[in-house]
Amino acid sequence: MKVAVVTGVSRGLGLVLAKTFAESDWTVVGTGRSERPAELPERVLYRQFDASDAAAGEAFWKQVASDYSDAEVCLVNNAGGYVGGGLVDTSPEDYAQQMQSCYFSAVYMTRGLVQVVPKAKIINIVSSSALQPEKENVAYGAAKAAERYFFQALQDEFPASQYQITNLYPSYIATDAPDEKAMTAEDVAQFVRGQAESTTSFYLRDVTMYPR
Repeated sequence: MKVAVVTGVSRGLGLVLAKTFAESDWTVVGTGRSERPAELPERVLYRQFDASDAAAGEAFWKQVASDYSDAEVCLVNNAGGYVGGGLVDTSPEDYAQQMQSCYFSAVYMTRGLVQVVPKAKIINIVSSSALQPEKENVAYGAAKAAERYFFQALQDEFPASQYQITNLYPSYIATDAPDEKAMTAEDVAQFVRGQAESTTSFYLRDVTMYPR
Protein backbone atom coordinates (compact mmCIF):
# COMPACT_ATOMS: atom_id res chain seq x y z
CA MET A 1 0.00 0.00 0.00
CA LYS A 2 1.11 3.55 -0.79
CA VAL A 3 -0.11 6.47 1.33
CA ALA A 4 0.22 10.11 0.25
CA VAL A 5 -0.35 12.75 2.92
CA VAL A 6 -0.96 16.15 1.33
CA THR A 7 -1.30 19.26 3.47
CA GLY A 8 -3.43 22.26 2.52
CA VAL A 9 -5.88 20.47 0.20
CA SER A 10 -8.75 22.90 0.73
CA ARG A 11 -8.02 24.76 -2.50
CA GLY A 12 -5.42 25.62 -5.12
CA LEU A 13 -2.43 23.38 -5.73
CA GLY A 14 -3.17 21.25 -2.68
CA LEU A 15 -6.58 20.29 -4.04
CA VAL A 16 -5.06 19.42 -7.43
CA LEU A 17 -2.31 17.39 -5.75
CA ALA A 18 -4.88 15.35 -3.81
CA LYS A 19 -6.89 14.69 -6.98
CA THR A 20 -3.75 13.70 -8.92
CA PHE A 21 -2.56 11.19 -6.33
CA ALA A 22 -6.11 9.81 -6.08
CA GLU A 23 -6.11 9.09 -9.83
CA SER A 24 -3.34 6.55 -9.25
CA ASP A 25 -3.08 3.65 -6.78
CA TRP A 26 -2.36 5.84 -3.76
CA THR A 27 -4.39 6.05 -0.59
CA VAL A 28 -4.62 9.83 -0.15
CA VAL A 29 -5.01 11.62 3.17
CA GLY A 30 -5.55 15.34 2.78
CA THR A 31 -5.34 17.86 5.60
CA GLY A 32 -6.65 21.38 6.08
CA ARG A 33 -7.94 23.84 8.67
CA SER A 34 -11.36 24.34 7.09
CA GLU A 35 -14.19 21.87 6.64
CA ARG A 36 -13.84 19.22 3.94
CA PRO A 37 -13.95 20.92 0.53
CA ALA A 38 -16.82 19.82 -1.69
CA GLU A 39 -14.46 19.44 -4.69
CA LEU A 40 -12.34 16.79 -2.98
CA PRO A 41 -12.87 13.31 -4.51
CA GLU A 42 -14.73 10.87 -2.30
CA ARG A 43 -11.83 8.45 -2.13
CA VAL A 44 -9.57 11.11 -0.58
CA LEU A 45 -9.64 10.89 3.22
CA TYR A 46 -9.73 14.26 4.94
CA ARG A 47 -8.46 15.29 8.37
CA GLN A 48 -9.33 18.76 9.65
CA PHE A 49 -6.67 20.30 11.90
CA ASP A 50 -4.07 23.05 11.94
CA ALA A 51 -0.80 21.61 10.64
CA SER A 52 1.13 24.38 12.41
CA ASP A 53 -0.05 22.96 15.76
CA ALA A 54 2.73 20.59 16.86
CA ALA A 55 0.50 18.49 19.13
CA ALA A 56 -2.17 18.11 16.45
CA GLY A 57 0.48 17.04 13.95
CA GLU A 58 1.88 14.43 16.31
CA ALA A 59 -1.57 13.01 17.00
CA PHE A 60 -2.29 12.86 13.28
CA TRP A 61 0.88 10.93 12.50
CA LYS A 62 0.37 8.47 15.33
CA GLN A 63 -3.00 7.64 13.81
CA VAL A 64 -1.53 7.32 10.31
CA ALA A 65 1.23 5.01 11.61
CA SER A 66 -1.39 2.89 13.36
CA ASP A 67 -3.74 2.70 10.38
CA TYR A 68 -1.06 2.10 7.74
CA SER A 69 1.78 0.42 9.61
CA ASP A 70 3.32 -1.28 6.55
CA ALA A 71 2.61 1.40 3.94
CA GLU A 72 5.01 3.27 1.70
CA VAL A 73 4.54 6.88 2.81
CA CYS A 74 4.98 10.17 0.97
CA LEU A 75 4.40 13.49 2.72
CA VAL A 76 3.75 16.51 0.50
CA ASN A 77 4.19 19.71 2.50
CA ASN A 78 2.05 22.15 0.57
CA ALA A 79 0.10 24.15 3.20
CA GLY A 80 0.65 27.89 3.45
CA GLY A 81 -1.06 31.10 2.44
CA TYR A 82 0.39 34.24 0.89
CA VAL A 83 0.63 37.77 2.27
CA GLY A 84 2.40 40.36 0.13
CA GLY A 85 3.67 43.79 1.07
CA GLY A 86 6.70 45.74 2.19
CA LEU A 87 8.08 46.20 5.68
CA VAL A 88 5.49 48.57 7.11
CA ASP A 89 2.64 47.48 4.83
CA THR A 90 2.81 44.04 6.42
CA SER A 91 1.40 43.86 9.93
CA PRO A 92 3.05 42.00 12.83
CA GLU A 93 0.15 39.55 12.62
CA ASP A 94 0.93 38.95 8.93
CA TYR A 95 4.56 38.10 9.72
CA ALA A 96 3.46 35.63 12.39
CA GLN A 97 0.79 34.12 10.14
CA GLN A 98 3.26 33.53 7.33
CA MET A 99 5.69 31.75 9.63
CA GLN A 100 2.86 29.65 11.08
CA SER A 101 1.27 28.62 7.79
CA CYS A 102 4.35 28.31 5.57
CA TYR A 103 7.16 27.34 7.94
CA PHE A 104 5.83 25.79 11.15
CA SER A 105 3.24 23.66 9.36
CA ALA A 106 6.02 22.02 7.33
CA VAL A 107 8.31 21.71 10.36
CA TYR A 108 5.75 20.10 12.64
CA MET A 109 4.26 17.79 10.03
CA THR A 110 7.75 16.54 9.17
CA ARG A 111 8.75 16.20 12.82
CA GLY A 112 5.57 14.26 13.55
CA LEU A 113 6.28 11.90 10.66
CA VAL A 114 9.89 11.23 11.67
CA GLN A 115 8.82 10.31 15.20
CA VAL A 116 6.67 7.37 14.06
CA VAL A 117 7.38 6.54 10.38
CA PRO A 118 10.82 4.95 9.93
CA LYS A 119 11.13 5.60 6.19
CA ALA A 120 9.38 8.00 3.81
CA LYS A 121 9.59 10.37 0.88
CA ILE A 122 9.08 14.05 1.73
CA ILE A 123 8.30 16.51 -1.06
CA ASN A 124 8.12 20.18 -0.15
CA ILE A 125 6.37 22.85 -2.20
CA VAL A 126 8.61 25.74 -1.22
CA SER A 127 8.74 28.69 -3.68
CA SER A 128 11.17 30.52 -5.93
CA SER A 129 10.72 33.35 -3.38
CA ALA A 130 13.02 31.34 -1.10
CA LEU A 131 15.88 31.72 -3.59
CA GLN A 132 15.93 35.44 -4.29
CA PRO A 133 14.84 38.28 -1.97
CA GLU A 134 12.26 40.64 -3.44
CA LYS A 135 10.83 43.92 -2.22
CA GLU A 136 7.12 43.88 -1.35
CA ASN A 137 7.46 40.19 -0.48
CA VAL A 138 9.19 40.28 2.87
CA ALA A 139 6.96 38.13 5.08
CA TYR A 140 6.24 35.35 2.62
CA GLY A 141 9.77 35.27 1.21
CA ALA A 142 11.37 35.10 4.65
CA ALA A 143 9.08 32.25 5.73
CA LYS A 144 9.87 30.32 2.57
CA ALA A 145 13.61 30.95 2.97
CA ALA A 146 13.36 29.50 6.48
CA GLU A 147 11.58 26.46 5.04
CA ARG A 148 14.34 26.02 2.47
CA TYR A 149 17.06 26.14 5.14
CA PHE A 150 15.18 23.69 7.36
CA PHE A 151 14.78 21.02 4.69
CA GLN A 152 18.26 21.42 3.28
CA ALA A 153 19.58 20.86 6.81
CA LEU A 154 17.43 17.70 7.07
CA GLN A 155 18.86 16.46 3.77
CA ASP A 156 22.21 16.33 5.56
CA GLU A 157 20.80 15.04 8.85
CA PHE A 158 19.13 11.95 7.36
CA PRO A 159 20.32 9.58 4.62
CA ALA A 160 18.13 9.51 1.52
CA SER A 161 17.63 5.78 2.08
CA GLN A 162 15.63 6.75 5.16
CA TYR A 163 14.00 10.09 4.35
CA GLN A 164 14.27 11.14 0.73
CA ILE A 165 13.67 14.89 0.76
CA THR A 166 12.92 16.85 -2.41
CA ASN A 167 12.45 20.62 -2.32
CA LEU A 168 10.57 22.29 -5.19
CA TYR A 169 10.90 25.99 -5.93
CA PRO A 170 8.11 26.86 -8.38
CA SER A 171 7.50 30.38 -9.57
CA TYR A 172 4.00 31.45 -10.58
CA ILE A 173 1.44 28.63 -10.69
CA ALA A 174 -2.00 29.27 -12.20
CA THR A 175 -4.34 27.91 -9.53
CA ASP A 176 -7.37 30.18 -10.00
CA ALA A 177 -7.57 30.65 -13.77
CA PRO A 178 -5.52 29.78 -16.89
CA ASP A 179 -2.52 32.04 -17.44
CA GLU A 180 -0.13 31.60 -20.35
CA LYS A 181 2.68 33.10 -18.26
CA ALA A 182 2.31 30.52 -15.50
CA MET A 183 2.71 26.80 -14.91
CA THR A 184 -0.47 24.82 -14.55
CA ALA A 185 -1.25 23.28 -11.18
CA GLU A 186 -1.97 19.99 -12.98
CA ASP A 187 1.54 19.86 -14.48
CA VAL A 188 3.15 20.58 -11.12
CA ALA A 189 1.02 17.93 -9.43
CA GLN A 190 1.93 15.35 -12.07
CA PHE A 191 5.61 16.12 -11.48
CA VAL A 192 5.18 15.72 -7.72
CA ARG A 193 3.45 12.37 -8.12
CA GLY A 194 6.20 11.29 -10.50
CA GLN A 195 8.81 12.02 -7.84
CA ALA A 196 6.78 10.12 -5.26
CA GLU A 197 6.59 7.09 -7.57
CA SER A 198 10.16 7.21 -8.88
CA THR A 199 12.27 4.10 -8.38
CA THR A 200 15.42 5.32 -10.14
CA SER A 201 18.91 5.00 -8.65
CA PHE A 202 18.95 8.78 -8.12
CA TYR A 203 16.59 11.39 -6.70
CA LEU A 204 16.16 15.15 -6.99
CA ARG A 205 17.07 17.23 -3.96
CA ASP A 206 16.35 20.83 -4.97
CA VAL A 207 14.43 21.73 -8.12
CA THR A 208 13.64 25.16 -9.54
CA MET A 209 10.50 25.30 -11.69
CA TYR A 210 9.70 28.05 -14.20
CA PRO A 211 7.10 28.42 -16.96
CA ARG A 212 8.23 27.93 -20.54
